[in-house]
Amino acid sequence: MKRQELFPWKQRSLSGNVCEIMLDKSPAGIRERRERFHFQFWQLRTPLTNYAIEGVFPYALDNGCFSGKLSTSWPRLLREAEDVRPVFVCCPDVVGSARRTMDLFTHFERSLNGLPRALVLQDGINDVSIPWSKIEAVFVGGTDEFKSSAEALAAARCAKLLGKWVHVGRVNTPERMQGWLEFADSIDGSGISRYDWMLKKLVDMLRGIPSWM
Repeated sequence: MKRQELFPWKQRSLSGNVCEIMLDKSPAGIRERRERFHFQFWQLRTPLTNYAIEGVFPYALDNGCFSGKLSTSWPRLLREAEDVRPVFVCCPDVVGSARRTMDLFTHFERSLNGLPRALVLQDGINDVSIPWSKIEAVFVGGTDEFKSSAEALAAARCAKLLGKWVHVGRVNTPERMQGWLEFADSIDGSGISRYDWMLKKLVDMLRGIPSWM
């Protein structure tokens, strides 16, 4: 596979989208939805589904730790990311615990081999020091309560002021998207990746079409 650089800020300015939507789909599935919705969707790659990448669409690499373990395919996905660089790579994390997530970040950061690192923000992020100089992005994870908390928003605001990419996970409704429009550069959600009716509501919301209400 030929090494390819994908520059997220340039790609985003070209797309003209208020916020990028990443789908956990195959390249063919993303291409089909780009044509159907006339929206430049990006790809979210994860060890849980292991979809291929083509180097055509910007993509990010999630770690799949929401399942409670790190997949055996993770090292392979990292090697492939060195050839087709993602917008960011999520360092392994522990859902609901910022402190334990920082333990994993310290352990795994060097294994990313210079890839753009994303720290997954978890509950309790106010109680730990974020290693801003070592990351290029934050991924807003955590519990549902955390995602709508002042704690999560404050960390995202800080990230934006420092020029970091802000991604928000599990955004499947326009209501949740509204709460993050000010800060999110990109979002993903298992629901919008799976169900086109949910995806349409989110696209309509971003376009200012009132049909989602």
